[in-house]
Amino acid sequence: MHPDALERLYQYQHHDSLPLTRRTCRVRRVQAYVLEADPIHENSVNYFAAALGFHRLGYQVERYRLSELPLLRVSAETPVFGGIQSILRLFPAYRSLPHYPAELAGFLGREIQVKRLADVKQGQFFKPLEQDHNKFAPMVLDDSVAASIAVHSMEPDHRVYVSQEVSILSEYRCYVHHGEAAAIHCYKGDVTIFPDRNAVLSMIEAYTSAPVAYGLDVGILESGETVLIGVNDFCCLGNYGIRPTPYAFGIASRWEQLWAQYRAPEALQHRV
Repeated sequence: MHPDALERLYQYQHHDSLPLTRRTCRVRRVQAYVLEADPIHENSVNYFAAALGFHRLGYQVERYRLSELPLLRVSAETPVFGGIQSILRLFPAYRSLPHYPAELAGFLGREIQVKRLADVKQGQFFKPLEQDHNKFAPMVLDDSVAASIAVHSMEPDHRVYVSQEVSILSEYRCYVHHGEAAAIHCYKGDVTIFPDRNAVLSMIEAYTSAPVAYGLDVGILESGETVLIGVNDFCCLGNYGIRPTPYAFGIASRWEQLWAQYRAPEALQHRV
């Protein structure tokens, strides 16, 4: 991350706006690219929040369309935020984070298997594997139209995650950055039921192979137990309430890490 942006982040620790001073006026502004989205698109809130956060961190925000992606002058210091399509075009070798990291298996609270789509039974919960995560939304197999569409969206032999349906009262997303919880927000269920703090912190501590920034989704069962729903990469993570500045900071940190892994000269030479 550009050092000026890092310096500005500390000024936001207690305030989400930056006072205009002679010093901040002299800061060299580097680009941050954010996808231009339709204002009523379901993901538009993510792009607007990221753009605002980058602006507050001192970046010069430029909006782009997917067709313009090859024209962007990108580097490790110029984060790009535009969903998984942008990530895959910029980093063709990118591999999604595992939804269920091995280190967090003890926090699942349920058995999760990989099965053929044709073997999913009525009443079972199923969701796409990491590489297919945008094929359909996770759901319970029943007689609904949505379930029928999901089942017919892929071949019968296609692999999916399968588990028994469990009653989850509330679900929260914890935004983790540099091994610490930067924010946590409810995105589904009863907002008055909160996750167990110690359980969340234990998950963060146990996830030793974690990237610099990621989303940790957790749920609260009827028993009161807090379990892992899944892990998502911060590079295309939805905003469920985190403030714009730490949101953009997490995106920028993860971008820099991805650049070092997939686009830095030494990384490219390693794949030749």
